[in-house]
Amino acid sequence: MRSFSSPETHFKIVPSGSPPTVDGLAISEPKWIECTECGAQVRIDGPDGHQTTIDNLPHDRDCSQRDVTSSYFEEQLVR
Repeated sequence: MRSFSSPETHFKIVPSGSPPTVDGLAISEPKWIECTECGAQVRIDGPDGHQTTIDNLPHDRDCSQRDVTSSYFEEQLVR
């Protein structure tokens, strides 16, 4: 397993891109975490929710970043 903070891994935060009337977020407000390798996305929680992590990305089976995890995931679920 590799860490999401490793210099060899690449993810990006994608802004909403739509007005608040569509999704409740400002156009420039973060909405998605995205894998730059396969394009997998997961919605970022709102200000009161803190459940979204790199571990939630539904990577393609052949994505080279599929093994990337957070230290929380390793500590809680692997050990």
